[in-house]
Order: sequence, then C-alpha cells, then structure tokens
Amino acid sequence: MTADITAELLTCSVCNSTKPHQQKEPLTLYPVPDLPWSIVATDMLEWRGQNYLVLVDSYSGWYEIDLLRDTTSPAVIRKLKRHFSVHGTPHTLISDNARQYTSQQFKDFAKQWDFIHVTSSPEFPQSNGLAERAVRSAKQLMEKSHRDGTDVFLNLLNLRNIPRDPTLGSPAQRLLSRQTRSTIPVNSKLLAPSPKHAQQVTAQLFHKRMTQKRYYDASSCPLPPLTEGQVVRMQTPKGYNHLGTVKKVNKEPRSYTVQCNGRTYRRNRRHILPVAEPPPPQLTPEDIDSQHTTTCAQDCTSPAPHSPQIHL
Repeated sequence: MTADITAELLTCSVCNSTKPHQQKEPLTLYPVPDLPWSIVATDMLEWRGQNYLVLVDSYSGWYEIDLLRDTTSPAVIRKLKRHFSVHGTPHTLISDNARQYTSQQFKDFAKQWDFIHVTSSPEFPQSNGLAERAVRSAKQLMEKSHRDGTDVFLNLLNLRNIPRDPTLGSPAQRLLSRQTRSTIPVNSKLLAPSPKHAQQVTAQLFHKRMTQKRYYDASSCPLPPLTEGQVVRMQTPKGYNHLGTVKKVNKEPRSYTVQCNGRTYRRNRRHILPVAEPPPPQLTPEDIDSQHTTTCAQDCTSPAPHSPQIHL
C-alpha cells in the first residue's frame, strides 16, 4: 500500500510542483591552492546604485574592488587584465554564468591569457562560495566606510595587513611575502620580504576548509545522480513548475543541462527534482516562435494598467 501511494505521488504533477526544497548536499571543496594567485574567483556586486567587480585570491584571501562604468564583457575583461598584469595570470578563474563571463569575448580572453575558466551553476551561488564571501566582505567594508566617512581604500589596505593566525599571517604576507606600509605603525622588519612557507599555508588552509565542511555536512545528505533523458522538474522561485528532461550531465560536479519548453537551462542537482510523470512533448523551434508571437500579440492588445498619480 505504501509503495503504491509513493508511486502515485511521483506521477502527480500538482504534488511534484509544490514540493519543498530538496535537502542540501555535502559541501564540495575546490582544490586548495599551493601557490599565491593560482586560483582566483570573480563576481559582481551592486552597492548604492553602482556596479563593482570583485576579484579574490583563494590562497591569500586578498581581494580587489573595481568600479564598473558598465557591466559588459569588455569592461570586465579590462579590469581583470589590469590585475593580471600586476599579480600574474592565474591558473584557474572561477565565476558564475553571468553573460559577461560566458560571451565569446571572454572565451577568447581566457584562451589568449592561458587560464582555465570554471563556471558555477546558475541560481546556486554556493558553488562560487569564494567570490560570494569576498562580495559580502567588500559590501560590509564599503558600507562601514561610507557611514564612518572614512577612506574605503585605506580601510582595505589595513584589512589586507591583518594576520589571520600565526601560520597564515595576513593576506599581504601570503600574496606579497611582506606587510604593506599604511598609517598604522609597523615594525620595519615586517616590510622586508619574508615568504610564508607554502606547504604550511596550504596545510592550514586545508585544515580550515575541512573543519568548515564537517560542520556543513552534519545537516546534509547526497542526492541520487540523474541520467540523460530522465524526466525531472526544475525549481523556480514559485516551485517545481517546469517539467522537462535531463539533456546532458555536465563535467562540473552536480551540474546538469535540462530541457524545458524547448529551451535549455544549466542547473545544480539541488534545483532538479526527479519525477515519474510522462515526458513533456518536444517543442520545435516553430512552436517556440509561435508561443512568443502569441504572447506578444496578447501583450500588445491588452489595455495598459492605469498608473496612479501622485499629487505634490
């Protein structure tokens, strides 16, 4: 009886579309770098109506903040080139799937500058956690500086000089092998180059990340993998209301390409619900164009809503 009820529920479209979020899976860690500026991550943030680019080094925790006049691929590439010309070209650059990072221009940039570009799954910022943490830190720094009326770049300089622990030292010590001079008094010996032992730093970083993973995994559980052609529902802010099929199992961990309504989407496993419903009908490009034309026609013929007037 229980098995029959469970099987029936898996075929119920209403039941499936209103299911709660799936459980989180164990934390997947990127390789711990053994050199400064070998693995870096980037993301964009908006603060008080302005767009900024954040670039962070996984080894040192050093991050850069750049104001973006526009958010096009060429604008992002120019900022990255400037930092790469100072610190060197990284081995791996991690980003999300924003259009700035998936354009042909960015692919050409990665090939020309000889680095591996890894993208995270859309709608799943945890897969680019390194950049997300740097974005939060950058926002806090800018907001505090704004409220205090202090210089954000001077505060950033001081932040880079704060030691994390005796082994790791400060971001400046890990990246530049020395402290940087600021308005805070410092022993002149700390301004001289004194490289941190790379193996000790890597071991300490690995220990910290494994501790983080242990706490995170305590309330997580792996989800069963999906296969190509499997019928699934894709999660949106309104629930699992998009029925589709798995088109491709991507090389990135827990990443799948799902086909819904004639379109393809890349999603993390946590946002894909396997179901036992009949597969959706395959739409042709002509069907998609027809749906789009019908929607546009309805929008054009619908009366515009009345806008309320504000009397000053």
